[in-house]
Amino acid sequence: MSKSVYSIVLSDAVVAAIDEMACRLGTNRSNMINQILAEKLSYKTPEQHIKNILLQIEDIINNQDIFRVLGINGNSTLMLKSSFKYKYNPSVKYSVVLNKKNGQTYGEFRVLFRTQNECLLNELTNFIRIWVAFEKGYIKREIVYGQGKGKFERVLNLPNEDFDEHTLGIIISEYINCFDKIMKSYFSGEKIEKLEKDYVMFLSKSSYIL
Repeated sequence: MSKSVYSIVLSDAVVAAIDEMACRLGTNRSNMINQILAEKLSYKTPEQHIKNILLQIEDIINNQDIFRVLGINGNSTLMLKSSFKYKYNPSVKYSVVLNKKNGQTYGEFRVLFRTQNECLLNELTNFIRIWVAFEKGYIKREIVYGQGKGKFERVLNLPNEDFDEHTLGIIISEYINCFDKIMKSYFSGEKIEKLEKDYVMFLSKSSYIL
């Protein structure tokens, strides 16, 4: 959706209230005014569409006893935290980042390990190698990855408008759950054959492959 610059006259008190709300929601004044006007006119902006998807994911995650929701940042990023049984009681932070361009929704799944332990970081690197091998072996298309020390990024192949916001929330939540479950199984000492079997089972039940 294209945007243009307009001059409007607002009272200082209204601007202060808008700025306070924008700060609280992690956005800026222009986006906040745009969102308020769109809601008043019952018009769904691309930003609202993205936030609705993230709210769907948040609602699904909140009904599970696996993750802790850290919040939605700037209406485009949902942050989650998951802990698992391993030395030093580490935790992992997941982020789902969504953006909309030319009518198409783009997504990215990010993983950040909250540890400085070299042994644990090496194990994470090894698990990511296994996970990427699974995906490349069973998903017959190119997938864009990014990886660094203690972090992993994966571009999500989101569908077009054929899926509603609730369904998109389910699809993304299922992917996060699968990654988290198989990662925890790896750190608990499960054999690669069992991890692969669980991954294939996930794919067989998926309504859409990200």
